[in-house]
Amino acid sequence: MKTYNQLTPRERDRISLWLAQGMTQAEVARRLDRHPSTISRELKRNSHNGEYLPSLAQEHYRQRRKVCHPHLKMADLHRQAVVFDGLERGWSPEIIVGRWRRVQGIPLVCVETLYRFIYWAKTDPANPLYEYLKQAHHKRRKSHGSRTPAGCLGPRRFIEERPVEANQRLEIGHWETDTFQCAHRRGINILADRKSRFIVLSLLLARTAAETTRVLIQRLLMLPVASLTADNGSEFAGHEEVSRILRIPVFFCHAYHAWEKGTVENTIGRLRWMLTRKTDLTEVSEEELQDIADELNHTPRKCLDFQTPFEVISQGRCTWK
Repeated sequence: MKTYNQLTPRERDRISLWLAQGMTQAEVARRLDRHPSTISRELKRNSHNGEYLPSLAQEHYRQRRKVCHPHLKMADLHRQAVVFDGLERGWSPEIIVGRWRRVQGIPLVCVETLYRFIYWAKTDPANPLYEYLKQAHHKRRKSHGSRTPAGCLGPRRFIEERPVEANQRLEIGHWETDTFQCAHRRGINILADRKSRFIVLSLLLARTAAETTRVLIQRLLMLPVASLTADNGSEFAGHEEVSRILRIPVFFCHAYHAWEKGTVENTIGRLRWMLTRKTDLTEVSEEELQDIADELNHTPRKCLDFQTPFEVISQGRCTWK
């Protein structure tokens, strides 16, 4: 792979000369041994009123380089230590900034400054800071929701029938559930409380409806539960048995509307940061899974005003068995 180098003043002079002679951008790129997109970007960024002037282009480049450095606040070693500690614990930049402000009563830096530092900082090349982020993209980009295929589940109650207490997160006990899948046959059932964001993780012996039904009943019998929301995956085909035994309504999202159970979807994203798609769940014990759940339940959340799910549950005086 070629190492990218910035265009030199001499190259900019040649670009201007060759373009004036009627040469195409592709031919200019070939002569300079540059990628065509490099020439295209150079012209888009540094042309003025449709005219490319090499001296002006070089000045624009110098001005951009002046501001291409970390924010002065992030030059402080103490702030960097706070950031490194938060990233190693799996916290997002918003969580790091918000938790610091809540505990210390003073701002650390703004979230955007922290993101710029994470993507700029030249720390260990073999272990860049962006790899600590949930998505671990090497460039910042928008995230897109995933889709879950619909299954044949028989009669269902859809999410518009769910009570206001669940929709507005007014009380503990309205759970969302989904299956976390890796490359091997086993999976993890996730239960997430809508109000507190408290989660319960359970290993599945197989990704089947019978096993999922067994785990849901076993777990929810020991928890305060008022309703359950799931997607249209075939593993929830036993929803009528769950509803009958627990005496609760089970609601379903509409097909390809995963955001209608956003609490558990967010949990999956956090869990994916700890267990990659290549993880062999046969090598993960219940104790290790509980440690992961404890870590997530003690992670501050922006939506909880930077409290942890455990703190919210504790304030709600809810007894967890």
